[in-house]
Amino acid sequence: MYFPIGWPKYLSLPQQNPSSPVYVVSNRDRSLFAVLTTNSLCLWFCKPCVQILSFRRSENSVAEFGVNQKGEWRPDSSMIAITTSKGYILFYKLELDDSVGNHQCIYVQKDGRQSAPRRSAGDMFSGEGIPALKLTQLSYILVQDGVISLLCIRDELLLTTCTGVLQRIRWDGGSNGRMSVSVGTIPFSTDLQFSRASTVQDTSIVITHIKYSPLLMGFAVVLSSGQAAFLTVTTLKFEPHQIQGVWAQELTNATCVAINHKYRLMAFGCKNAEGVVYSIEETTGSLLVSHHLKISSKDYPDASHVVGAVSGMKWSPDGCALAMAWDQGGFALWSVFGALLYCSLGGDYGLSENAFQHHSLHIQSMEWGAEGYHLWIVSSPTSTLCTSSQKEDDHSSYGDLMQIQLVKSALTVNPCMTNHEHLFLQGEEKLYLNTAQNIWQSSGSVMKSSPPRSVTRQASQCLGFLSGSKQWQVITVPQTYLSGNWPIRYAAVDSSGQCMAVAGKYGLAHYALFNRRWKLFGNETQEKDMVVSGGLTWWRDFICLACYNVVDQRDEIRLYPQTSKLDNAFATVTKVPSQILLLNTFQDVLIILCTDCHVMIFTLNRKNTQPNATVEISKLQEVAVASFIPHPASVAAITLTSLRTETVSSKSRSLPSEAESILMNVSGRLLMFQRDRSAVVSKHKDGKQKPFPFHAPVMVASSVENVWCTPRTNSSKRHLLEALWLSCGAHGMKVWLPLFPRDEVSTHGFMSKRIMLPFRVDIYPLAVLFEDAVILGACNDAVSCDLATSAGSTNIVPHLTLERNSQIYLHHILRQLLRRNLGFHALEIARCCTDLPYFSHCLELLLHEVLDEEATSKEPIPDPLLPRVVAFIQEFPEFLHTIVHCARKTEVALWHYLFSTAGNPRDLFEECMLSGKLDTAASYLIILQNLETPLLSRQYATQLLDASLDHNEWELARDLVRFLKAIDPSEAETPPNVPPLTRATSSVSKYPGGTYCTPPVTPEEGDSNAFVFGPTPVRTRNVSGTPKDAIKTKLKATRSDPASVGKRNSPSKDESSADQFFIDILLARHARKLLTSYRLKDLGCFAANLEGYHLVTWLRKERLRAARVDDFVSALKQIHIDFHWPLPIYSLNGRMGGSGLVSSPLLDPGLLDGLTTSEGLTAGASKDGLSPTRLIGSLSSSDTSDTLSRHTRDVMLQPQISKDDVISQTVTEASDTSSAVGDNVSMDQSTSMEATELDQLSHELANKGPPQSEVQLRYFFQMMMEAECLEWALIISVVLRDSMGIIRTVNTASFTDTQIEIVGRMREGVSYLERWAETECFGYKPFFNAIRSQIQTLNRIVEQNPLRSRLSLSRSRSCSLEKEDLNDTNGQGNYESETIQDEQKVNYPSEIQEEEKTGYDCAIS
Repeated sequence: MYFPIGWPKYLSLPQQNPSSPVYVVSNRDRSLFAVLTTNSLCLWFCKPCVQILSFRRSENSVAEFGVNQKGEWRPDSSMIAITTSKGYILFYKLELDDSVGNHQCIYVQKDGRQSAPRRSAGDMFSGEGIPALKLTQLSYILVQDGVISLLCIRDELLLTTCTGVLQRIRWDGGSNGRMSVSVGTIPFSTDLQFSRASTVQDTSIVITHIKYSPLLMGFAVVLSSGQAAFLTVTTLKFEPHQIQGVWAQELTNATCVAINHKYRLMAFGCKNAEGVVYSIEETTGSLLVSHHLKISSKDYPDASHVVGAVSGMKWSPDGCALAMAWDQGGFALWSVFGALLYCSLGGDYGLSENAFQHHSLHIQSMEWGAEGYHLWIVSSPTSTLCTSSQKEDDHSSYGDLMQIQLVKSALTVNPCMTNHEHLFLQGEEKLYLNTAQNIWQSSGSVMKSSPPRSVTRQASQCLGFLSGSKQWQVITVPQTYLSGNWPIRYAAVDSSGQCMAVAGKYGLAHYALFNRRWKLFGNETQEKDMVVSGGLTWWRDFICLACYNVVDQRDEIRLYPQTSKLDNAFATVTKVPSQILLLNTFQDVLIILCTDCHVMIFTLNRKNTQPNATVEISKLQEVAVASFIPHPASVAAITLTSLRTETVSSKSRSLPSEAESILMNVSGRLLMFQRDRSAVVSKHKDGKQKPFPFHAPVMVASSVENVWCTPRTNSSKRHLLEALWLSCGAHGMKVWLPLFPRDEVSTHGFMSKRIMLPFRVDIYPLAVLFEDAVILGACNDAVSCDLATSAGSTNIVPHLTLERNSQIYLHHILRQLLRRNLGFHALEIARCCTDLPYFSHCLELLLHEVLDEEATSKEPIPDPLLPRVVAFIQEFPEFLHTIVHCARKTEVALWHYLFSTAGNPRDLFEECMLSGKLDTAASYLIILQNLETPLLSRQYATQLLDASLDHNEWELARDLVRFLKAIDPSEAETPPNVPPLTRATSSVSKYPGGTYCTPPVTPEEGDSNAFVFGPTPVRTRNVSGTPKDAIKTKLKATRSDPASVGKRNSPSKDESSADQFFIDILLARHARKLLTSYRLKDLGCFAANLEGYHLVTWLRKERLRAARVDDFVSALKQIHIDFHWPLPIYSLNGRMGGSGLVSSPLLDPGLLDGLTTSEGLTAGASKDGLSPTRLIGSLSSSDTSDTLSRHTRDVMLQPQISKDDVISQTVTEASDTSSAVGDNVSMDQSTSMEATELDQLSHELANKGPPQSEVQLRYFFQMMMEAECLEWALIISVVLRDSMGIIRTVNTASFTDTQIEIVGRMREGVSYLERWAETECFGYKPFFNAIRSQIQTLNRIVEQNPLRSRLSLSRSRSCSLEKEDLNDTNGQGNYESETIQDEQKVNYPSEIQEEEKTGYDCAIS
């Protein structure tokens, strides 16, 4: 509720004859603060925080009466009483100083605006001034027995003496001895009905602390014996014979006390650094323990032995927070029912060894400021804190007066419905908003000028908190409004999080986030004539508020439109008979609570009148609740809801969104008033039926701080939206969950029952996201910073920042339902939340918490919950993922207990393999590594590696290879060293509060399907001028591989050589599988993602086996598909029937086989007027080098070629192809290229494949040339339509001792490609016509070796036919049997060399 923020503000005390501050106390409205030092009295104004006067006692007065100790204000702030160390009470009179001008103002505030004022008031340039006061000593009185404690009760002072007497003194100094009473005469008992009363026999026992509560009608006292009690009376006169005491049972070490009037609680501080909070049992009047205030070891270890006894406790003005200080330093803030909000013990006080002992927060006295925005603190003097430089300063030995700034939740004083949907905090002059919708908007670059309506609440909200943004929208309230209306009392935000409204001392102001503008009253008189007294809220686009009309002296309900000027002329006003304490809205219904204990319900109807919309307010019902609440001030919140209990009759059901019940939080007890729909109601005069009356209330829960419910409906998440969420402080949270019947059960006469489920949370909840199953809260974070003061001292109080935190609550609900054997309802709730992105995380939390609790329990569990949780998770596809991730985040000692219920990890691993969840299977592999022998782990890793390679999971395959290499062969049969499972295991890894991240099995390093090889060597390609021997030597040199490649397969004496050989065999088998199926891109990704796999070396070994191409057409089609490379087609855009060459995007593989011909297209092709020279020039690599240069530089895959080589290649290409003329192509070198041809050629260049694919293909071409796989090099050149690549490939086959069977397959493959181009893909015909000379060169090479050519061609045809037959019957299933045989030859280079000499017999099966 309350959160400190920023630096504490140090206030300067008088510098002349300084003395230590000892006490601070405020007047009734907390506008004036009296600061007592040992010899002076200083009065401070609250805002701005300035000192008004300082009254210093003379030395004679100090010597006669003693030093100041404590003080107390008169209720009308006209007098101050001060107790002294010698038993005197000094009375001072406070009045305005008439000698000061400016209307008796010592300081005058000015707005400081330089522009023309917008207000019409006469004193527009000045706000309310700070009064000039004078202080005079009236009288004094001597209390012979000495004064221990002082308390003001109406017009009298109640003091406790050192002799145990309660004495009453009037403000004029007279004593009322008749009303005095001794502690020994008061009867004490454990309750007011049944127990027997007795008096205190020990005469030395006195009252050390006393507090009074007018609502509780009594005093809370602490005795010197450490006991505590509550003194109650039957009348307001407090006559001695009427006083009766009720013991606070089991409390013997109390030190101080504080009373909460609103929640009817008494908090006692104890010597063991803890606090105990009691409530009054209304039936018997006994004191019952509500909760304890104890610093847990998580917040600060062994706090009770460090901080000492509790020295002071103070409730905030609204009763929603408690400040508690300790003797040895430090303080904490608690919520009303014991949730820890802030603790200074865990702050960062620097690196000193005694940092905590030497910090300055040894609190001697403290007091809350106006509306709880400040905490005034008087720290005790600690001479041990002084450094050498500080000791030189006399002021260093005195205590400090400081002011800690705080922000609080808007729910503390204004628990309206709209404030429940957002994280909304208010400070003294700022608003802090953290909503998912604002986060979503801030991610965009444009802020709309009107509220967004297209963004759904759920989508933006889910996006907001998942983004993890802890930034706040900080809105500063304009000083124009704050200058006369400080502090902010009420604040509200609308349901969209776009509009905010604030109300201070007078009037109100509202702000729109979408246009960043504030709206204030144009007429300041209207602002000063209205005081918001019962809160404000948003209803649609109207501000609804409860106020007091100062002029007419009446209470009203007003609604101001947001779109109009803030003026009473546009307001809708309704009178009410008494003051309004609380108001809230539910859809179109307004509910208010008045001081006469009457609840009034109104209907709101928006009228779209011109020019401004208005609201029609109609009173619907009035309910008297005086007999159900002790006092109207005890009601913390009131709201309407559609919730019902099972006790409601099913005779007449209301709609789900209709107001069905009244929820009222009375001192922490949640009461529900339900409509009696069985009652007979009459009708109004207009014929409308009167609303149903309400039943007597039923108590839903106790210790309730906040209540969340929503009027929204969602049929898919009824359980979450129709539930009631409760915050119960130290008791955690509770949810009142509806239980709907099963579908197969008849719903006749069935009403949905409800169940209350408690669960613990690690944050303080401030907002609930119903559909998202998330709780939002806020917390403080300390930042250390050494700030040197002017006196040379060092500020060691940390700077406090405010952060947003969140927590998922879905797993808590599921666990509570499963514990109560309500698995069907748990399954329903879980299924409606499967769309949440963190659903699997919820299942992990559910499993982990149950496993942690049961596996580490020291006592036997008769009915374990883990089997039910595992069976529940099995209903979802995340089962395998949840089990293994939970296991990996717990100790190995708990795995046996987990898998004894979840199943054998080997079976779970196999199930992952069958379902294709390879990443999950990899996680199970880590489990098996710790539970099974390394031999079995290697077996499963091999199986997973094979599957990952088949599914192109390259990163996983890379890690598996690394995993297999790390297995020590000497420990293959050694069983794993698993610690035994003991339920006494103390430290079990837990999920952090909020969210957690699991390190993935494989690192995410980008897209593994975009293969990237190592640095490309710089080489030159001067085909025409390079000697034959030099080309042969250059092509045999594999410069893409390291120099140690040849040593990889050499025999090794290490024990891991066999395992390495096994891994190489497995990888080589998969590489053959990829290459023989023409999956060239997958092969590139395979080699790029596996460390140390040298593809060029492997390709050279396999050039006569797996690297041979038997079906050129299928290989070319597969390349087009894998690399997303479009097929070239003709375009009939040319002049005189000519055709241009353009690209066809490859949408699906069917385009490759479904191309048909037509007469028009054939005729157009026959009249093609493009010359081969122009065509070659447009498609050569030299023309595309500039276009692709920037992509090549980015990817660093294109081999580097010098410009001279490119020119040489171009000249060679032109000379080689100038005489090649096709059948349907005419040659006319003297004719210039026309504009249409230029457009067609530019269109061809613009419609190539992706630049990344081109870079990859050209790199593959280079590798194939190095590996002497000329068939693949030829196919890649055809795909790229790179004539220079064709020339280089053919020249390599011609100038080197390339085996004739390779050249034969190249010639045969080109002929098949030409035939396919003529029948199915006409776009390739011009290119084949352009490379006619290279095709003829291949024919000449084959014709020069006729015998070997026929042999190789026959082998090629037989291989092709046999492969087609196998594809038609068994696919490629039998290929692995042959590759296994080939694997035996991988590491035998001599056999490969022999095959190169004698040829290779094709035996593909």
